Order: sequence, then structure tokens, then C-alpha cells
Amino acid sequence: MKFAEHLSAHVTPEWSSQYIRYDDIKELLAQAVAKAQPFIDNNDNVLCEQFFLRVDEYFFQYCEKEATKINKFFAEKLAEAINRWEAVQNEVNQLEPTRHQGLHSLKIPTTNTVAVDEQNDDTKSTKTNHHSVHPEKNTALAPLTWVLPEHFVERTREKQTKHIQYRKRKDLKLAFSEFYLMLVLLQNYQTLNFTGFRKILKKHDKLFQTTRGEEWRKLNIDIAPFHTSKEVEKLIIDVETKYTEKLESGNRSRAMKRLRVPPIEEKQSPTVTFRVGFFIGIICLLIPIIIALGTSLNVNQSTKPLPWRQALFLYRSTFLIVLHIVLIGINVYGWSSSGVNHVLIFEIDPRNHLTYQQLLEIGTFLFVLWFLSFVGFILSSYFDFFPFIQPFGFVTMILLFLFNPTHTLYYDARFWLLKTLGRIICAPFYRVGFADFWLADQLTSLGLIFYDIQYFFCFYIYSVSWWPIYSVSPQIGFFCYGWSQVLLQSFLMIIPAWFRFAQCLRRYRDTKQKFPHLVNAGKYASDFFVVATNAARRATAVHYIHRASNPFLYLWIISALIASTYKLIWDFKMDWGVLDKNAGKNKFLRDRIIYPSKIYYYAAMIEDIVFRYIWTINIFLHFHTISAEYSDLIGFIFGLVEIFRRFIWNYFRLENEHLNNCGQFRAVRNITIVPLANVVDYKILEDIIDKDKSIKNRHQSKHHDLIEKTINQEINNNETIIVHPQRTSSINSNPITEELNRKFPILSSSKPIDESSERIVFL
Repeated sequence: MKFAEHLSAHVTPEWSSQYIRYDDIKELLAQAVAKAQPFIDNNDNVLCEQFFLRVDEYFFQYCEKEATKINKFFAEKLAEAINRWEAVQNEVNQLEPTRHQGLHSLKIPTTNTVAVDEQNDDTKSTKTNHHSVHPEKNTALAPLTWVLPEHFVERTREKQTKHIQYRKRKDLKLAFSEFYLMLVLLQNYQTLNFTGFRKILKKHDKLFQTTRGEEWRKLNIDIAPFHTSKEVEKLIIDVETKYTEKLESGNRSRAMKRLRVPPIEEKQSPTVTFRVGFFIGIICLLIPIIIALGTSLNVNQSTKPLPWRQALFLYRSTFLIVLHIVLIGINVYGWSSSGVNHVLIFEIDPRNHLTYQQLLEIGTFLFVLWFLSFVGFILSSYFDFFPFIQPFGFVTMILLFLFNPTHTLYYDARFWLLKTLGRIICAPFYRVGFADFWLADQLTSLGLIFYDIQYFFCFYIYSVSWWPIYSVSPQIGFFCYGWSQVLLQSFLMIIPAWFRFAQCLRRYRDTKQKFPHLVNAGKYASDFFVVATNAARRATAVHYIHRASNPFLYLWIISALIASTYKLIWDFKMDWGVLDKNAGKNKFLRDRIIYPSKIYYYAAMIEDIVFRYIWTINIFLHFHTISAEYSDLIGFIFGLVEIFRRFIWNYFRLENEHLNNCGQFRAVRNITIVPLANVVDYKILEDIIDKDKSIKNRHQSKHHDLIEKTINQEINNNETIIVHPQRTSSINSNPITEELNRKFPILSSSKPIDESSERIVFL
């Protein structure tokens, strides 16, 4: 495997700009050799050597700049690591003394207790003595000692102390784990950069047939701090030792299992791959079956129509949920293949999280069950035998899967999801992380599900007796018709927007920043007005003969237009970070993009505009009574459109967040490398890299801005090569110079490394 691919596959994405620009330097050498080819063909060794000497002047200048950049970044990260290690050590050193002090306080004998039959003076004396033994009058347990037995207070205090110690030890283990990962990243940074310099200088000497590269490496790279420093190695050993002794009671195997760093490539399980393919195959068989049954079975055995409308209401929400899971699996694949570090962004456990194949496995499996349930519904409706058990059973199955308490069926992932959902529901009372508001944003795109909750409960409580479909219960619930139904549906639809609104207020409380948090809260508050005006329109529709005379219709249209425009602007400027004035060559986008083509961004912007305003179709349908019978189906189509819009939105929202992390070089939770041995034989490492065929490049090819100007040569009467970056012709031209200029036209330059130099500008 070539080192360029190895480097691209093993870099820490958030630090990518701080690694050696191996591809660019390699291209520089390739262009230099191509320029010198006429001299080589003519066996003009003098001109060829002079040319290579002039190239070397720039080449080593560029290498020196790269080495300086790497040394500076390494020094900053090493200083950060040392400071963090001191803080972690202080926490560990405080843990044991605190624990002993807590246990010691529990063993202090107490001779006085509170007795209910003692007189007032004796009781006061007892309380005084009690406070002298246990100074808890300033704690939450102090009032308990006045009315409860001493042994109960002692037991409560002991449980509280144990809980605090447990939480602190758990947090310390997590801190150790993240810090250890940071050290391994830094160790890998050292090795990759030194190997990069060694390989490129070796290639330089081979192409130029010289030893100047090796000599320069010995004088500059072999003694560079980023290579010679052993501090990271020492810190890794110290962390392993401290963690083993203090937090794992000397059990090194258990400690290293906790601290282990998974390999850069997430190994996909062949079993999971097989199951995904198997489920997809079953889906491909079930879809034609459903189409055939749906077109052929229009009535049941009693010649009554099948309940397609009820089926739409009972099945469309679960279809959207399962589809969303599949699309998120595709999102994860896109992020991973493009180098967007979603593991760090969501702050999930890098050692134990779902891969895109596992998400697709869950989604396709649920789709198989959904299609089987729908086939069962059609057949049971045809035979008029308990048809509505099918959708109810599928919903029950999803809930059992999600709330399954056993450590099976991706327990850790399900627990993470439930915990995040809990924080979303209690948004004002918990600090909000990226995963919290990202998942809440997903819920806002699933508004149709909240709308259908009212129909689901009303249907199964009042509208069906669990027998043949036309045996209907005469009872009608209060919230199942009229204005109360509209009120409940509106309340349920506001819930996702309320979650995000509350999160924005909480973030404002934590940061005291009116922008962007209060402005973002206003975006979700606009949804309140849209839902409220739409509810008013629906509730008052019966009072107007002509629909156009309903004033709430126009209020709804105005509020919906304002909300859609508000959200669209926020998508572009804040969530995606596009429309940047300083975007440079990425017009209307931003200065940095990750995905390989700008067309993706422009297409996504057009798609977002169209889908943000697609609801306006409802305005035209509102005045055509013929379309009213299809309103439920149209609502389902709008739900599908919104799911797809959110699917596209996820790509660019995560990319924007990833670039923000890159700007801050925040890679604490990034797990993309394997810990290297303490003693590294770089010659053996190079051989392994050259032979290794198992590692694949996880980045797309990138545009490099280093080689934007090629060489323009001039050969004077003394046969001295002069290279000018901005000139298109030579002073004294000859056939060789003309041939060079013909083969290598001048390219535009935007970032010269040394604008004052008129030697060789490969920038």
C-alpha cells in the first residue's frame, strides 16, 4: 500500500491540516522531474543538476515550513496533554482520601439519640451532642437528625457517600479513557509525520539521484522535537499504571480492556452483512406481493370494501419511523466515507457504537416485519378476522424492542437513545449537547407521528371492538371529534417544536448568548403560531360556507410563509454555514467543503428551498373539494418529503459541525488509529505500509492548492537557470525552453509561500 493512502486513512480528521502535506510535496517532485525531462533526454547533466539544485532550494524551504508547523502543533498538544494529566492526577489523588474520610465519619460512635418521650431540655442536650459528633447541620441530612433515628441517618449518609464515590469513579474512568485516546492520537501524529518526511526525502533522493534529502533529514528531522520527544510515550505508560492501580485495583487486563483503542477501520461483521442482504431480499419479495394483493383484493368475502383509510392512519407513522432509521444508516455511511467524525460530534462511546451496517440491519429487519404485518392486515381484512390486531401488534413489537431491559439487541445503543430522549423531554432541566438537539430536530421532521397518536388511541379505545371491521363500538371519546380533537392534535404537533424551543432557552441560560440561542428559539416559536392558526382554521371551518371567507386561513398562510423563510435562512447560514462572503472559489458556499463535488451543495440548497415551501400545495388543494378525500394520503406524502429533506440536511449539518471541530483541533473522542509500539522501527514500518493491502482510504480524493503555478524557465547566455513565477516568456529563448512552456502552461496562483521570492513557486 502506498504511504499517501496510508496517511490519508490514518490521520485524525480534526488535525488534518497539521500533518505533512505529503501529496503536495510528492506532486512538487513529480512536476520538477517532468520539467527536467528535456535536460535528461539531451544528457545535459550540467543543466539538469543546476535545475535540481534550484528546485531543492524551494523544496527544502517548503519542507522546513512543514516541519516548523508540525513542531509547533505538537508542542501545543503536548502542553495541553501535560496540563490535563496534572488535573486528572489531582482528581485521582483526591478520590481515595475522600473515600477514607467518608468511611471514617461513619464509624464515629454516637451515644445520644433523639427519644420521643424525653423532656425538652434533654432533647435539646441530645441534639447539641449530636451536632458536635456529626457536623451536618449545614447539609441536606441535618434536619433528618432531629426527627429520625440515628441508625437511619447513618444508613442514608452511607448510601449517599457510596453513590457520590461511584459517580466520581465512573467519571474518572471516562476521563482516563478519553485522555488515553488523546495520547495515542498524538503518538500516531509523531509517527506518521516522521514516516512522511522519511518517505518523501527518500523519494527525492531517488528521483534527483542525490543524497541531499537524507542529509537534510539527519540535520533537521531526526533531531526535531516532534520526533525525539518521548513525553507522550512516558505519559501513556503513566496513564496505564495509574489507571490500573487506582481505578482497577491492580487488574491490568481489565484496565487495558477499558483503555484499548479500536482499529482505524470499523471491521464489518460478515454475519451482519449477510443479514442486511437477506432482509433486503425479503423486502424485494414482499413489495410485489403487497402490490398484487392490494390491486386484487378490493373487497372482503362479505363484498364490503377493505379498510384502506384506517390502514393508512395506522401504518404510515411506523413506516416513517423505520424509513428514518434506514436513512440515518445511510447518513452514517456517508459521514464515515467522507471523514466526518460523527462519533466525536455525538460524543458516543468510540469503543462501542453502531456502525452503518448495524443501523441498516435494524432498519431492514423492521421493514420486513412492517411488510409482513401489512400483508397480514390485507389477508385478515379479506377474511374479516381481527385485521386491526396487525398494526397494534407491530407498534407493540417496536416498543418492546426499544424498552427491552435485557443486554441484547444492541442494548447500549438503545440505552443511549432512551437517555437522550429523556434529556430532550426534560430539556429545560439538563444541559443540552449536540446529540440532544440533533435528535430533537429529527423529531420535528416526524410531526406526522405526533398527529397520528390521537387517531391511534381513539381508534383502539372507541372505534373498534377487536372483532370484524364493521362491528363498531357506539362510544365516542371526548377528544375524538370536533374542536377537542383539533385541540389535542395541535397540542401533540407542538411537542417537537417545544422540545427545541426549551433547549434553546436552556442554552441561552447556560451561555448568556442572545445570538444564536434566542434567535433560534424564535424559529421554533414560529411553529407555535403555524399550528395555532391552522387549528383555528380547522375548528372554524364549519362556520363558513365559502372556505375563502375564513380569516384564519390567511393567518395560517402568512405565519407558515414566515416560518418557512425563517427556517430556510437558518438552514443556510447557521446549520450549513453556506452563503459565506469569503467563500473564495466555492461561490455561495464556504471556504472549506468536505464532500467531493460542489454540485452536491447547490443541489441540496435548491432541494431545501423546494421542500421548505412544498406545503403551499395545501393552499390550492384547500379550495378543491375533490382533493379532500385524498388529504390523508397527501399528508403522508408530505411526511415522506420532510423525512428526505432531513436526510439531506443531516449531511451538511454534521459537516459544518465537523469543520468547527477541525478549526478548534478538538479530537478528544476521535478513535481512528491503533496504539503503536513503544519502540518503532521506521524501516520495518515502511515495509509493512508498502505491503499492506488491507487498509482502504476512507477519504475521497481532494483538491490540493499547492501546485497552482508551474515553472517557467529562462536560460541566459551563461546557461544559468532563472525561474520567475509570473513571467510567460524567457529572455533568451531556445527550443528546450519553448518546449517546457508549451507542455506546462502557467496556472493561476492564490497562496504563494514566499511572495518575495522569484525562484520556484509551486503554489
